[in-house]
Amino acid sequence: MKPMHAAAALTFALAATASAQGASAKGGAAPLTAHLPAGALLTLETKGAAPAFDRLTGVIGSVLDGVAEAGGEEMEASGAMLRGFSGVLADSVGREGVAGVFTVQGKGGTFTPALLAVARTGDLSAEMFSSFIPKKKGARVGAYPFVRSGDLFAGQANGLVYLSSDKALLMSYLGRLSGKAAPTLATSAPYAQATRAAGPVQLGAYLNFSATAKVIRGQFSQFMLPRLLSPVVDALDTLGQVAGGLTTTDTGLNTVSAQVVNTAGKDRPLARLLTHTTDFGVQDIIPADVEAVQATACAPESNAYAARWLTRLDLFEPFGFLTDSQLASHLERSGQYLGSECAQVTLSGGLLASLDQSDPLAALATAVTYQSVRDRTAAEAHLPEYAQSVNEALAGLRVTLKSAVGDLMKGDLGGLDEDGVAAMMAAGSFDQLDEMLAGLKMVYAFEGDYLITAFSEEALQAALAGKDAPLAQDPAFQAAGLTLTGSGGWGYQPDLADLGGDDLMGSLPAEFEEMDMEETLGPVMDAMAGLINRYDGMTSQRSVEGNVIIGKANVKYRW
Repeated sequence: MKPMHAAAALTFALAATASAQGASAKGGAAPLTAHLPAGALLTLETKGAAPAFDRLTGVIGSVLDGVAEAGGEEMEASGAMLRGFSGVLADSVGREGVAGVFTVQGKGGTFTPALLAVARTGDLSAEMFSSFIPKKKGARVGAYPFVRSGDLFAGQANGLVYLSSDKALLMSYLGRLSGKAAPTLATSAPYAQATRAAGPVQLGAYLNFSATAKVIRGQFSQFMLPRLLSPVVDALDTLGQVAGGLTTTDTGLNTVSAQVVNTAGKDRPLARLLTHTTDFGVQDIIPADVEAVQATACAPESNAYAARWLTRLDLFEPFGFLTDSQLASHLERSGQYLGSECAQVTLSGGLLASLDQSDPLAALATAVTYQSVRDRTAAEAHLPEYAQSVNEALAGLRVTLKSAVGDLMKGDLGGLDEDGVAAMMAAGSFDQLDEMLAGLKMVYAFEGDYLITAFSEEALQAALAGKDAPLAQDPAFQAAGLTLTGSGGWGYQPDLADLGGDDLMGSLPAEFEEMDMEETLGPVMDAMAGLINRYDGMTSQRSVEGNVIIGKANVKYRW
């Protein structure tokens, strides 16, 4: 198989993880995971996703058609090609597909990752895939042949196309297909618990963080594990397993995730943080006209936990901001008076502000954070020192950066060689960063039992001004029916005002405006705006059952 053909075969197999699938496997065949080896670190899967496949390709096709109608004739051919290609995908990965990273035993008893991808095929796609597999003598496991092509092993038989980066891994899979009794992915406890908790999805993924941590430890066993990395591996192990994905509907799409926290992991504080729940009241002071809210049950010890990580990173932070701001110390102290509610909020006008490339600080004027307070007296005593320390550190960071730019520019502007051009570009980037830092200032205010913080006085005042018309009293928010007691968290985003192509043009770098690209890019931006305007809002919910965290979201979208 030529390298190009090998890459194409791999692309098609992996496409099973990025696109939807058509009808279920013929004849009620067992799912692919029923024969895949146990020990997957990661899988990307599709199953029963014909509607998702049609909707996603339909959306992309409509954009291409819109651009073509506006004068981009070259896009008409692209739309036709997409529709033709979608038929091939529907007959192959559109049926069912899995691409996974599995552990295989390497030298010295250590385990290393390897790829294994499998997809079902129909008559049309089977003929196409057969052209990618070289006609030469190979090997066979039962009724399943395969050949080697470069670094890949690939084959096709009995309605399946399969490939792997490791010969032994592929043979173990084909052996299971041929009836050999061996542990399979579908029956392995980590995979089964996570995927059953999440439920069926059209496009899905599975990640085994604990197994990944084990592989990392195995690799580091050959030499001393760096002390700094040990807590990282412990945290990774504690994350356990996560499974989930999305399913499209006539009115949008639903997502679901299930995380099985490894309570036997060494990072016990992380396990507590992940499974923390609380009763939410922050919606009673958040303005009703906000554009997005992400509320989280944050345990009081979360700031102290973050402080420990910042302390580990402090020695490696090149500009001294963490040391100058004493951020780790302030976070640990704030944990003594903060409560269990945290909310990141985008105020009215946030979307348009984020598209304004001419003002990098515009988005900050619509971003605020809410945190519940257990001890108002302690908070009022600490916050002035906290804010002063952060703001002085930001000013010091500007001086440090200017000094770095000065050192970079010395001697580099005498001639416009490559180094001089690079120095000028770096200086321009630092100028933009300096402008942004100049506008940053940590500000805060108290509202009842909540602390509101921002890095823009405008944002803080907007949040305070809107408290008299709170989100909790908004009919649309009430209709969402979110669980606000005993909750791990929730998210809410209403249907936003429509964008225009001109708004998106404003999000492009200034260089495009100087190049007078409006006539060329205008139709594309109009089509993209139409695509974005189909989005009509989102709600999400996070719940905790023992050591299992269930996350669900409902996205409204007009396909």
